This record gives sequence, C-alpha cells and structure tokens, in this order.
Amino acid sequence: MKIGSHIPTFSLEDNKGNWFNSDEFLYKKYFVLFFYPMDFTPTCTKEVCEFRDVNADFNALDAVVVGINGQSTSSHERFYTKHQLNFPLLSDKGAKLSKLLGIKKKFGLLTPRETFVFNKQGQLIEHIVSNVANVHIEEAMKAIKKDQRN
Repeated sequence: MKIGSHIPTFSLEDNKGNWFNSDEFLYKKYFVLFFYPMDFTPTCTKEVCEFRDVNADFNALDAVVVGINGQSTSSHERFYTKHQLNFPLLSDKGAKLSKLLGIKKKFGLLTPRETFVFNKQGQLIEHIVSNVANVHIEEAMKAIKKDQRN
C-alpha cells in the first residue's frame, strides 16, 4: 500500500467478540492500525503496553488505535485482560486485512510488525516497518500531528 492510498473497508472481530467496522470511523477519526506477531511474547507485550500507555495521547489527537494479528479472539481477550489494554485487538483470521494492505507474513506464519496511519479522509499518511516497538508510536504521532497542521 502506498502513501495516499485509501483504507480498504474492513470488518474484523475484536477481543470481546464484537465486529469492528472501519466505516464507522471513516471521516471521523484517524486510524492507527498496528500489526504485531503474537500475543504474550516479550517484544509484542512491550509494544502493545506502550501503545496502551499513550492511547490517551492518540485519543487527544482524535485517533483510534487498533492492534491486529491473526490470533483468535479468545487469545486476544486473555492478553487484553492481563495487560489492562484500552483499545481493541482485532483477529485477522486468514490474513484478509493483511493481504489487502500488502503485508507479507514472516516465514509464511507470523504477522510482521507494521503500522499504518490513515487520516480522517481514509488516506494512508504513514506506513512504519520496524522491529523497534516505540518507533511505531513516535512515527504515528508525528504523522498525525503533521497532517493536522496541513
């Protein structure tokens, strides 16, 4: 997916078993979609908890943060509860959304660590690929602030 491309419409089940529909937020909020490999691994836990800790800052920028990987909703719910998360975790079973965004799984199995930031018009304004968790947060915030200035 290239900068300026539009977010594909998607509907995925969240950790609570509810359907998260992208069109409910389109033209209302920024989207920060961060893909991470697995629940309960040390680096992924660190990344997800860092997003949790700054979620209020994203909310203040009028952004919705969403964590995504291919694991089950029950795994996500255990992870969500254990770490007292404050944003939804979506289950991308079959990698439907990943494929729409052009994400290629590592070793054919794991969702890579990638973040997509979309503006309120649904256009991609930043795509972050890094194994360093906090880079995703810093770059996503910078992209939203820059977009708001323009």
